[in-house]
Amino acid sequence: MKILIADDEPLARMRLRNMLQHAGHNDVIEAQDGEEAIKLTDQHMPDLLFLDIQMPKKSGLEAAQSIKAKHPALPIVFCTAHDEFALKAFDLSAEDYVLKPVTMDRLNQALHKVGCVEQQEKIVVKQGVNSLAIPVDEMICFVAEDKYVVAHVSDNNFLLDCTLIQLENKYPQLLRLHRNCLVHRAFLKGIHIDENHKAHALLKDLDLQPAISRRQLAAVKIELKS
Repeated sequence: MKILIADDEPLARMRLRNMLQHAGHNDVIEAQDGEEAIKLTDQHMPDLLFLDIQMPKKSGLEAAQSIKAKHPALPIVFCTAHDEFALKAFDLSAEDYVLKPVTMDRLNQALHKVGCVEQQEKIVVKQGVNSLAIPVDEMICFVAEDKYVVAHVSDNNFLLDCTLIQLENKYPQLLRLHRNCLVHRAFLKGIHIDENHKAHALLKDLDLQPAISRRQLAAVKIELKS
């Protein structure tokens, strides 16, 4: 799902983007005013818009009116610090009107209203003496080490009690790089060839560059082109 955020405050856009990513939505486009929101909507055709109301060039209400004229079925959620525009917003067939500061619960309510909440598949991992359930779509890559598999996320890693083959068979979003490594397809960014002519994967949100075997290199190249 592709989501567009329009807000003239960079910190507000970053906060909402982070919350959407936490909710499992990583394909997010940002606009800094109403005119840019209209332009990016026409270019990228997002599935959902979050619009601030008070923005330069065109307000969120003006942008919504223009967008709805072209794309009447496109769901819009207004996200603003002001409650006095709610009636005008719903006159434009807005799906929801969320007041800042947005909480995670309130964001999930808005996503539920527009049918954008999916049950995320989760993997049980170990962190010390604790067992945690982490969405598989937050996991960047899986590396086999000794008797365990280590799952890497952007700012942490976890131990798993399973094999790479079990993960590969269960989750089609995972791609084999090497006999000891799987990567989530959404986090695959590119290929680096080192001085020894060996291939390594470049990953989003992670400095780790796992090796790509000669056998899997063609499949990785095809994935990057898709």
